[in-house]
Amino acid sequence: MYRILIVEDDDALRNGIVYALTREGYVAEATDSLKGLSMLPLSSMDALLLDVTLSDGDSREYLKELRKSSNIPVIFLTAHNTEIDMIKGFDAGADDYVTKPFSIPLLMRRLKAVLNRSHLESESRYYTGEFIYDFQEKMLIKNGTAIPLSKTEVKLIELFIKNRNQVLTWEVLLERIWDIDGNFVDKNTLSVNIARLREKIGDDRKQPRWIKNVFGIGYKWSDRDER
Repeated sequence: MYRILIVEDDDALRNGIVYALTREGYVAEATDSLKGLSMLPLSSMDALLLDVTLSDGDSREYLKELRKSSNIPVIFLTAHNTEIDMIKGFDAGADDYVTKPFSIPLLMRRLKAVLNRSHLESESRYYTGEFIYDFQEKMLIKNGTAIPLSKTEVKLIELFIKNRNQVLTWEVLLERIWDIDGNFVDKNTLSVNIARLREKIGDDRKQPRWIKNVFGIGYKWSDRDER
């Protein structure tokens, strides 16, 4: 189920989009300002519908900053339909551009196309908030900087990402990371490796943001803001 964030200061249009998305089976959240956007858990969203001109700023400037840390699909909604305006939007990092007035069916088609492209890309790369992980290159990047990982840490991060937001038991982690190579290890070895990985990615040991303890069961990689 896709989660879509709508940032639009026209109340009627915003409510209409939320209604249409909900009817199509999406989970929709909405706000009317960039300030409101900054207070929402963007890392848990699958796409962003963003009005270009809001009461508290130009969304193109916001998107330029966002693109330094996130590859979330973005569709601009705007009444400005000149070629120059569209070029500025794409240069800022937009994936698509829909000019007002538009029909809801047209917007839905554009959204589905953007989500489909994003899904194809996500098979080889994972994007969320601060992180990009390239499965082919076995490379983890945080805020533009590559983080060196051991072979075991690569296995851990890939298993977590492929099963993100799902609990992985100690048994599953031990079997998938070590037993496949015929090596016997215990939960203490697992916890040591988790601690090292947390340290490398800057995850707080006492209040982890990414690799969360699930008491009595195991761990999970969370890319949703649950704090």
